[in-house]
Amino acid sequence: RAALVPPRRVADALCQGSLGATGSSRCRSPPSDPLLRPYFPSRHGPRHHHRHVRDCQPVKYGNITYEAWPSDNRTGGPVATTRTFVSYIPPKGKDRKAVYGHFTFVRNPLRTVSVLEPGGAGGCQAYRRAPVEETAKLGKCLVAQNGGYFDMGTGECLGNVVSDGKLVRNSGGLQNAQFGIRKDGTMVFGYLSEEDVLDQTNPFVQLVSGVVWLLRDGEVYISQSQMAECDEIQTTGTFDKFINVISARTAVGHDNQGQLVLVHVDGQTESRGVNLWEMAEFLKQQGIINAINLDGGGSATLVLNGTLASYPSEHCPFDSMWRCPRSISTIVCIHEPTCEPADCSGHGDCVQGECHCTGDFWRGPACDILDCGPSNCSLHGVCTDAGCLCDAGWIGSNCSEECPMGWYGPNCQKPCACEHACPCDRETGSCNTTYELAIQDQLNKEMLLTWIFLLSDRKTWISMTSVLALLLVISAMGNIGLFLKARSERHHESGDYLYHPLREMNGEV
Repeated sequence: RAALVPPRRVADALCQGSLGATGSSRCRSPPSDPLLRPYFPSRHGPRHHHRHVRDCQPVKYGNITYEAWPSDNRTGGPVATTRTFVSYIPPKGKDRKAVYGHFTFVRNPLRTVSVLEPGGAGGCQAYRRAPVEETAKLGKCLVAQNGGYFDMGTGECLGNVVSDGKLVRNSGGLQNAQFGIRKDGTMVFGYLSEEDVLDQTNPFVQLVSGVVWLLRDGEVYISQSQMAECDEIQTTGTFDKFINVISARTAVGHDNQGQLVLVHVDGQTESRGVNLWEMAEFLKQQGIINAINLDGGGSATLVLNGTLASYPSEHCPFDSMWRCPRSISTIVCIHEPTCEPADCSGHGDCVQGECHCTGDFWRGPACDILDCGPSNCSLHGVCTDAGCLCDAGWIGSNCSEECPMGWYGPNCQKPCACEHACPCDRETGSCNTTYELAIQDQLNKEMLLTWIFLLSDRKTWISMTSVLALLLVISAMGNIGLFLKARSERHHESGDYLYHPLREMNGEV
């Protein structure tokens, strides 16, 4: 991913010769790099409101003062690709000059891009300044580039700042070019009202302010941007010089695939580099659709894999022969994909932008949904991170089994205490309960199972069989005795009668 990396401190290219044995330079120290300021130090940004920007922009844009573009959401492959360029600007003509710098193409910016405060969280509130390398190390950035503007005297962050979903600084509607990423992944470039910045319907998760909208919908937008961001006559000269002077420049934009593009051009104010017109035309030739200008000059810094990759224009305080990176404000950080939320709701691990849920029951992209199966604990319990927590009177992995007869309560751990071994209510243990027919059938079945259990023992079975056989013999003998007695009585009674033919009794016919 990394391009050709120069050392941290770079010898001044203008200084000819070599260091002697004592380490002293044989050439004089070059002059300091002039500050690249769009406004007077007393105030940053125009005084007019968003309505002025909206009313004064070209009619074809209507009332929309920004451009929105869906970001690339591909996963897999490298997070970012950085390429080094050396190009002639303009491409032809006797006035062309060689410029060099870097393009970084970023996939899935919603998950891989962050605006970071200087020196870590709280840096803007503390008016802290830090080298890009330092902040990049804290943020584990693969690629890092300087971001928004700041007060060189106090270190105050200027413009709007939203870092990883947290509103760090609200500019109060300051009309400078903005770059942001909303919660749904939409990238936004242009001018925003304070209401736009604070909108919670689809809030910004990253936001940083630049100065000058370079490209709008593929067209150079500097003239219109100058009208939007400079409203006072006394500042016009300063703003014009800011646009037209050659210097080191940085920008953020996007291509037609929705990839975020970071652009860095090396230079030194009034000596080498590009002006904003040249920067905009160059980006247009490279297929960039929308882009805004970020802090430049001595602030322009690019760090790849933790190492300085740009040639600073600031002289080192210990020896002006050497060049050192400036301590600046916010940075744009490219990192490994993050999860949303970053801690996977405390129930999983973030692996390449995806939450891998821990435990057996946490589900969902954010590991924030408890799922105990399609039965949903059979509507007789609550799903927890340990599984189904059954209501009183129910047991089983999905709470589908009632307590066995004679037991009640949570987990069916309490025995019934009813008289005559009567069953109790499975939930409360109450003995005052009326069982339905189905429960009575279950009781009969359980009694039958009890008999079967008793008969399953061999000794018990032999004893029961012997008793039943004895009772059968006694019953049979009793029946035989009764039968013989009845027969004898019938035979005794038949001796009192004699058979006489009817004709003998009635005479001859």
